[in-house]
This record gives sequence, structure tokens and C-alpha cells, in this order.
Amino acid sequence: MSNVIFGESKNHPRGMMYALFAVSLWATLGVIFKLTVSTLDSFVVAIYVGFFTTLILGINLVMQTKIQETLRVLKRQLSFFIVTGIIGLGIQQVFYLKGYQLLPASQVVVIFYLYPLMMLLLSGFLFKEKISKNSALINCLEFVGLYILIAQGKSLDIGMNLGTIATFSAALSWAAFSVLIKHQKFDTDIGMFLFNLFGLLFLLCMIPMFGFSFELTIIQCLGILYLAIFPGAIAFIVWNRALHLTTTGICANIALLTPIISVLLSVIFLHEPILGVG
Repeated sequence: MSNVIFGESKNHPRGMMYALFAVSLWATLGVIFKLTVSTLDSFVVAIYVGFFTTLILGINLVMQTKIQETLRVLKRQLSFFIVTGIIGLGIQQVFYLKGYQLLPASQVVVIFYLYPLMMLLLSGFLFKEKISKNSALINCLEFVGLYILIAQGKSLDIGMNLGTIATFSAALSWAAFSVLIKHQKFDTDIGMFLFNLFGLLFLLCMIPMFGFSFELTIIQCLGILYLAIFPGAIAFIVWNRALHLTTTGICANIALLTPIISVLLSVIFLHEPILGVG
């Protein structure tokens, strides 16, 4: 991949390709989580995934001899990386995995993929970014279509419970993270390492409150490594490249392909019914 400095907003076809690749990797997260680590507490999984993702991104920086540059970037934008890392790679990770732990995949998908709509609202409210009526309309229609596809003509039994609140919080956190990073300039490899680093440090500080376990099976280890490498390190890097090579509206539209792929994978590999109630 070529080196991209965040803050260069363009409408580049390569940005669309990066976005498609990222969302395809994220679509596998729910299936892998339920197949390998669903018996572990979501907080514990988030720490393991955060650790290995940060380690992989750190090794990537060493191989590219970017350590000195990383220190300079950190000195200039310390507070930004701390706050944004906690929002996007700390809080969001825990809430998202907790949602999969408490709810069927179909419900998590519908609630979490409100985030593209939240991205449009936050980018307009916080940064006065002009969002076309077509992009907003397409996002609304895609979300309605997603709901209809998953509900299969019925209504999804989504109530106000801990799983629903956790998933909605994950969606809001990820939308805020995506919008905040779009409006800052930094090297993508350095940025994703620092985001993950501060997200991980935040989670480690929470261990006295939530606890931790070192007992893992081989299947759980493999699942954690997959989540760290693919939906973690690789997907985050290409998604952030996409955000700075094309518009927020286009990225938001492409993001809504993820739940469709995710639900199909859940049906195929988990034999999980799409839950609707009459």
C-alpha cells in the first residue's frame, strides 16, 4: 500500500476499493467471535485483540523505520490520539463485542449499522461538512432495506436491554471515531498504532474493575489472532485510507454492505436464524 497522509480528502476510486476491502473483513468478525471466543467475557477478548493488534502495528512501524517519526507525531498531537484512541479502539471494542455476546447477530447488525447515518450527522454538526441530499437519502434507504432483509417482512424484537444499549453505544463510538480522524493529518500506519495503543492502555486500566483471565484454549487463541490481524490491524488501516481518499458519504454507503455480508455468513456458518417476530 502507498503511504497516505490523513487529511487529504479526495474522491479516488482506490478509496472505494479500500472501503470495500475493510468492510468485507469486518463482516467476518461476528462469525469468528461466536465460533471461537463467545464463551470468553467480551472485555477479556477486547484486551487480547487490542494487544495483538497493537503489537502487529508496532512491528509494522519498526519494519518501516518510523519510530522516530511516531515520537514526533505523538508529541504534536498527544491529546488527540489519547481521546480518539479511547473512543474508537477502547470503548467501541468493548461495547461491540458485548453486543455479540448478548444478542443474536441479526440484531447486532441492525443496531450497529446505524453508524453510517451517525457519521453523516456528526460530520455535519461537528465540522460543517456538506453532505449531499443524495448521500443522506441513499443511506436512509440502505438502512431501511437492511432492516427489511433481516426482518423478512416481520418486525425485529429489539428491546431496550443491555445488549441493545451496548451495541448502540458501539455504533456511536465508531461513528465519532471515523469522523474525528477524517479531519486530522497524520500517517495512516502511525495513526492506527497510536489509536490502538491508547485504546489498549485504557482497557488495561479497567482490569481492576472488570477482571481478566489468562486461560485460553487453542481455538480461542486462533480466534483472537484472526480478530487482531484481519478485522483488527488490516481492516482499520485500509478503512482509514479510504476515509481520506473519498468522501464520508461514499464510505458510509459502502459500510452498509457489511451487515448484509455478515448476516449471510451467520446463516451459512452459524446456522443462526434471522430473528423476526410477528
